[in-house]
Amino acid sequence: MDKLLITAIEALVRNTSDIFFIKDKNLIYRAASMPFVRMAGKESLEEIVGFTDTEIFEDKRLAARYIADDCRLFNGGKDLIDYVEPITDDNGNARYGSTSKYILRDENGRTIGVLGITKDITKEYLAKQRYQQEFGYLFELPADTYAVCYIDVDDWRIITQRRQNIQDGTIQECQTVEDMIEYALESIVEVDCDAAAFFRNLTAEKLYEIYSSGRRAISFKYQRKLSDGSSRWIRSKVDFLADVDSGHLCIMLSAKDIDKAECEQQKLAEAAKLDLMTMLLNHESSMESIKSVLEHESSSQHALFMIDIDNFKALNDTLGHKAGDEFLIALSKELKKNFRESDILGRIGGDEFFVLMRNVTEQERVKRKADEILETIQSVASKYLQVDLSGSVGISMYPKNGTTLDELYSKSDEALYEAKRTGKNKYIIS
Repeated sequence: MDKLLITAIEALVRNTSDIFFIKDKNLIYRAASMPFVRMAGKESLEEIVGFTDTEIFEDKRLAARYIADDCRLFNGGKDLIDYVEPITDDNGNARYGSTSKYILRDENGRTIGVLGITKDITKEYLAKQRYQQEFGYLFELPADTYAVCYIDVDDWRIITQRRQNIQDGTIQECQTVEDMIEYALESIVEVDCDAAAFFRNLTAEKLYEIYSSGRRAISFKYQRKLSDGSSRWIRSKVDFLADVDSGHLCIMLSAKDIDKAECEQQKLAEAAKLDLMTMLLNHESSMESIKSVLEHESSSQHALFMIDIDNFKALNDTLGHKAGDEFLIALSKELKKNFRESDILGRIGGDEFFVLMRNVTEQERVKRKADEILETIQSVASKYLQVDLSGSVGISMYPKNGTTLDELYSKSDEALYEAKRTGKNKYIIS
């Protein structure tokens, strides 16, 4: 029997995938599996058998903990069953194991050693930790979260949900997944956004497809109409979880309020497009906006105005740059009044301005607008009588004078130069 037992232990040592060891009552290793050998950072069983934890492990704190566990086992006289402890894999990476240690006794009941078995439960342990964390999120809903919904994908039903008011709105509670999808699609402001695409395609099969690809969370931001009719920016997040009880695939769908941060971000983005002094579009943004109109509204006629202030340098030299800045700011405000919101008005540098007047049906309208510009410049310039200020305007027409911004720019520039050369305070249409 002893020989059979020894043979069985040797076979177990060679073949088991578990971390397995036997120590005698002096805590000297007498047998160990290869996963244990590798976990200890060794290459062969000979580096384990005949040695103690202190001799095997470089980390003396770890060795002391293992010895303390064994002493607690002997002193208490009871086996230690399924307690979780940190371990390492073959590459030294941290993992978690479920360990059981059993007291070995001889036929007279005297302690002769300890048998230890550790199963790698890293995947299950982390899944349970995440599951508990997500449920904590569900039942302790943060102040900036509108709603959390826990959905069983396999049964395709809402298990539980929570929602709360934030400021003046909330997200409607739904009893079925289908109702939730319908309500979400009705309340999303932009029909072509990622959120709308997600809810349109939300099925158990699609969720399994995402989960099978290795993704464990997805998120998207969008504008959503709340119960009070207001619209706010929201970030929805989908976390994939394996239910620790049923084993079903589940998702935790949350909706978080990001309206303040998103609005501030958009303000910053818009500010980056502006000339900070005049609050008109800057050079780069003007060019991009005009190019976009020419590309997407190619069937319409447009007029490109290039405006330059005559004798502006004399204003700076005579009254100072502060007066020059005040003039440009005042002129910008008045020019904005001359054009529609849909027209593109920008400061392209110094005392030069660009305007793309969109969807022009007749050239007479362009001429009237050019006269208004000259009158506006004269009106603002009347506050600076020490300098003879006026304006020159060069105009090109799309598509007559060109179909690209470069072509229109060149024609407007030629017309502006001609207006200045022939006396200033006038406009010329190319």
